[in-house]
Amino acid sequence: MKFDEFWTKTTADLAAQKQFATQTKSFFAKYSGGRIIITTSDDSLWTIDRSTARQIWTKALSIHEKMRFIHTSYAHENIRTSSYIISLMKHFVADESKME
Repeated sequence: MKFDEFWTKTTADLAAQKQFATQTKSFFAKYSGGRIIITTSDDSLWTIDRSTARQIWTKALSIHEKMRFIHTSYAHENIRTSSYIISLMKHFVADESKME
């Protein structure tokens, strides 16, 4: 799967709010206004734009496929929403070995 396919699939599916989980907590995601809006259980709001998601996707391609969905693999990226992006990738990418 290429990034554009992932983004299109994700944004279409998130037209309605859905629940997901990181390794430590659940969250809700919805696509609105060109961004994915994340709402956490403590009512924090985060936004993910396409360029930030692409940045994590590109990093994922450089990581061994068995480590792609492990949140600590992205610790040095300094992107506060990386755990949410990784959780979405894990949900929408059926086979991490097929990422391009």
